[in-house]
Formats: sequence, structure tokens, C-alpha cells
Amino acid sequence: MITCKVCATQNPEGAQYCEGCGVELTADVAATKPTHTPATPDAPVEAPAEASPTPAEPASSPAASPTVTQDLGVGETPAASPEGAFRPARLTLKRFGALTSEVIPLQGPRLVVGRFDASTGPVEIDLTGVPGAENISRRHAELYFEGGAWKVRDLGSTNGVFVKRAGEETYSPRLVEPTPLHSGDELAFGNVIAVFELLPSPHSGVEG
Repeated sequence: MITCKVCATQNPEGAQYCEGCGVELTADVAATKPTHTPATPDAPVEAPAEASPTPAEPASSPAASPTVTQDLGVGETPAASPEGAFRPARLTLKRFGALTSEVIPLQGPRLVVGRFDASTGPVEIDLTGVPGAENISRRHAELYFEGGAWKVRDLGSTNGVFVKRAGEETYSPRLVEPTPLHSGDELAFGNVIAVFELLPSPHSGVEG
């Protein structure tokens, strides 16, 4: 079985895309193979007697760098600053006070929440067809990763964006400025409610 590094879904051998969240699985598989395969053949074949020290240096450096870049899916995220590295997350829609099986993976650094309209074009998180979507503006809100944290901001929506912190009873007043998010926070886009959850970083194994 192939375990998805974004949502932990178990996928059958040979699967190219995760059945749970749709992320491409082939990139991860390709990323792990170069790390081990080149390291063994390279040392003996290239330098029989003369260059024993030389293979030792390239083997550790290049193997770490490409793996981090491909695993995180963000070319600009260096291994040097794991604290600010991109963290995947997800929204799980909530209805009648209970979580549903509708999960929205947050895999890009900037995602607009709204509804498709021919005059404004598509949005990354299209809530068309979701119960309560009649209260969603075409460009309602933006979820984005910045400074090592996920944040949400209202894009001038008609019915507003609200946040209820994990463990709290009530929602905040309508957001008027960008607000950081934490695992377990509830987000209300108008009348559509979703629970925000940080996922483990693919490389560091840190959990939300």
C-alpha cells in the first residue's frame, strides 16, 4: 500500500493519485528512489582507488536537498528553515453541528474561497452546490500561508468571515483584518462552516 503524505489515506500499489485528497503520489515515489539508488552505485564505480573521500561528500548533500523540495511541493522552501516551511492543511465541512466526509485539501500557498462566475472566473475553493452556498460571494475569502502560519482574510464578502477558536463557544465578530488560524478552529464563510486542521509536515513529521 502507498500512504499519502498529505491526508494519510492508504492507496493500492501503483496508484498515481491519492483516493482521499487527489494529490499526485508518483512525485513522492520518484523522490525517495534517487536518494538511495545513486548513493550505492556511484561510490564504487566512479572512483576505484583515487577518490574515496570525494563520493562521501556528494552522497549526503544532494540527497537531502531534492527530497525536501519534492516532498513539500514548494520550490522555494529550503531545508535550512523548517519552521517557516509550507505546512499542508485541510478544511472539513461541518453541517448540523457534525463533521461531514467532505474534505478540502489546502495544498497551495494562496487559495480563494468563493463560487465560480463567468464574469469573475474560477476560484481555487469553489463552494458552488454546498448547502448554504447561496450566502457565499463569488470571491468571498482568501486562505494563505505566510510567515510560517496559515491565515484567513475577508475579500469584501457580503456575508462575512467568522472564526471560532478551538474550545470556545462563540464565533468572533466579522473579520476586518487577516487572522492566523490554528488546528481545530472553525471557519464560517457566510453560513458555510468548516473546521481547519494543520497536517503533519511531509519532511519534519511535525503535527498540528
